Amino acid sequence: MVVSDGLHTTEVINVLRNEIRNPESLKSIRDKAVRVLEQSVNPIGNAPEYPSDGLLYGLIQSGKTSIITVAAGMAADNGFRCVLILTSDNDLIYDQTLERVRKALRGLTVLGKQDWKDAQRFERQLRANAFVVVCSKNGSKLKSLLEAFKVARADGLSTLIVDDEADQASLNTFTSKRGSKVSPINEVITELRNFFPVNTYLQVTATPQALFLQQPDHPYRPSFTVLSEPGPGYVGGEAFFDPSGKLLREVDLHEVDLLRTTHQPAPTGTVPPGLKRALCAFLVAATAKVIRNPNEEGSAFLCHVSVNKNDHEHIVDLIDRFREDAVSVLKKPESGKYQQLRDCLKEGYDDFAGTETNMPPFDQIVSKIQFYLPGATIRLVNATTNDEVKLESIYNIFVGGNKLGRGVTIKNLLVSYYGRNPKKPNADTVLQHARMYGYRHHDLGLTRLYLPEKLAEHFKLIHQMESALRDLVERHPQGKFEGLYISSPLQATRRNVLDPNAIGYYVAGRMYNPSYPLRTPDVTEHTISLDGKLEKYSDSLNGYPVTIDFVIDLLRECLPDPEKGIELWEVKTVITALEKLKTVLNRNDAWLIVQRKRRGMVTRRETQGIHSSGEDDHVAKNMPTLFMYRQESHGGEVEAWWPQLRFPDGSYVLAFSFSR
Repeated sequence: MVVSDGLHTTEVINVLRNEIRNPESLKSIRDKAVRVLEQSVNPIGNAPEYPSDGLLYGLIQSGKTSIITVAAGMAADNGFRCVLILTSDNDLIYDQTLERVRKALRGLTVLGKQDWKDAQRFERQLRANAFVVVCSKNGSKLKSLLEAFKVARADGLSTLIVDDEADQASLNTFTSKRGSKVSPINEVITELRNFFPVNTYLQVTATPQALFLQQPDHPYRPSFTVLSEPGPGYVGGEAFFDPSGKLLREVDLHEVDLLRTTHQPAPTGTVPPGLKRALCAFLVAATAKVIRNPNEEGSAFLCHVSVNKNDHEHIVDLIDRFREDAVSVLKKPESGKYQQLRDCLKEGYDDFAGTETNMPPFDQIVSKIQFYLPGATIRLVNATTNDEVKLESIYNIFVGGNKLGRGVTIKNLLVSYYGRNPKKPNADTVLQHARMYGYRHHDLGLTRLYLPEKLAEHFKLIHQMESALRDLVERHPQGKFEGLYISSPLQATRRNVLDPNAIGYYVAGRMYNPSYPLRTPDVTEHTISLDGKLEKYSDSLNGYPVTIDFVIDLLRECLPDPEKGIELWEVKTVITALEKLKTVLNRNDAWLIVQRKRRGMVTRRETQGIHSSGEDDHVAKNMPTLFMYRQESHGGEVEAWWPQLRFPDGSYVLAFSFSR
């Protein structure tokens, strides 16, 4: 559809201009909203022949909500009558989202989750101009909203449905069981999508692994993707996990276990050394900020090591005792404990001196810590509390689990202490815990992440996986086989939302081949073309160094016989996997072995290999290897090239979905 700005779009951008001062960032936000609307359904047309659905793929805390609000205003300007925003059932996130939407869309009626209880009033509001509804992804709330729409006979409204964090609660959690059972939230979201004949369903997330691993024709698999790029000042995984990163500090994995009451009969009352270093570093960093700017709002510390509520309470008690002891010790400079605390603070101070050029004198920082520490806020934020993540003091220390994970924005977060260590970590879940990402460049020199080496390695692998996926989606926004690079011991996402019979894997070091090449006259022109491209490569078990790009060029002309079955060897999928490897490995090297005058006539399994005469022993195992076997004509079958691909060694798999 053709998209134009109107009063609502202009108003939203004017509101955002007070928060986002960079004109290029505002332009980028508007451009992304335009791309969403351009690929949306025509709101004043008839119901589309095919469902209109897409994905806004952003980074953690990179400003996706800004794009959502601009897209909502733009939708109202271009004929959509209703914008329905589905957000988390987490009260913190819901309240943040509702507040931001109301602040930005000042010319539209914005209804919260209590505003459709009065059926008559709700119906009157629907008759007015375009409006926005913000609903939490709670089964009963969604059902009551759907019922309110039905009572108001509102199915004629053209609707933009925005599903924020769409990979979290919206998918069917019974998919892996392959029965007819559907999880309640997925069921009612599907009903909402079906209720409005003219609608576009836009999924929004920074972790789309579960979405891309749905079957290509699945209603929750996006058919188009808009990449959201962060603006200036964004701090992401490269700052922490690239080799040049200077913000990561390791702690002993054993000490994280000491913080969990569930792992010990009588938990110790002592703060482990790594957590103590992290707390001291935070006090130094937050104090340096307030000395430089006395009007500073305050800073935050995050401790996220468990989902167990008893653990959270234990950690709050430990940190509270640490604060009380520190307040007492700082009043007794002649004591040995004073010198120990001072040494810990000095360790943090010296560390920050390597990344922050404008540190106040150390003695001034210690003096200010003594003054501010009694007013420190130590807050438990989990499912049992209703506390908000607000900065009420100079030092704000937040302890919790899932409620401090996905979607929650923690302002002025300087130091994080992370220790979540599941046996089989999901890449998307762990990435959502990266609350240290965001627009924090002005505090970069005072930012630190404390975590065990094992977990740091997980984050590094996930950062690598995320970069490869975004690179692939950028090149193939309409692609149906965006494969996922998964580094062991990680898995892409939770298994219950995936159909195990519709997921394929390319495993490091394994061979893959089409079951049988196409041997009809339709392939003749491709065989002639391949003959020319391979003319200079003689038959040799030693092989030839080539590029991945050349391998891809050859594979495009290797047509498999569809009558023999195609699952793993879908040419587009294989090429996607190679492109992803090129990005992840940061190299374009491959190996080629050519063999002619073959007479293969038997269908093979796609993981079986074509010949087993030892060719694989002659090539390097650290790069992709393509074996090209030229088959002689036989009976009614024409000449054809039959490829076999070996993926390089490593601890990874490439996962993708296919239609059953």
